[in-house]
Amino acid sequence: MRYWITGVALLLAGCGGGVSSETTSDPTGQNVASAAANGTPAAIAAAVDCSNKPDFVPVYEGAQITTCVSSPDGTPRHVSGTIVYLVQEEPARVLGWSRAQANASGLGQRLSTPTQYSAGEDSKRSLMVVVEPMNGGTRATVNWGSGV
Repeated sequence: MRYWITGVALLLAGCGGGVSSETTSDPTGQNVASAAANGTPAAIAAAVDCSNKPDFVPVYEGAQITTCVSSPDGTPRHVSGTIVYLVQEEPARVLGWSRAQANASGLGQRLSTPTQYSAGEDSKRSLMVVVEPMNGGTRATVNWGSGV
């Protein structure tokens, strides 16, 4: 029995059971790794995968996504979603950048305040970005809707 345990330990060590030194440029992978390092289970952190968000939905470079949900919203052939992220940037800069991204996507402005921007295109696409200061940076909440 003692030799069996030693053999299994050697086999596992030979199979590369150590810590990986590989990194990823995938934002979801980075968020999962960061959350796991802080004690959040990977299965929970992976739930913030935003890989299926529409291309007109802006997320600021370097943002840490904390919430990402989307689903059919009761309107035929329509999906809505919400993304919440944190970024180390001033709220006004995040909102200005988000506004520019929405405009570049062809969305028309509906409402603009110092903390909120809303834009849309008939009933096909809609976007609302709300920013607030948080821990020296910004928490941004992005709500969107899209026809499918």
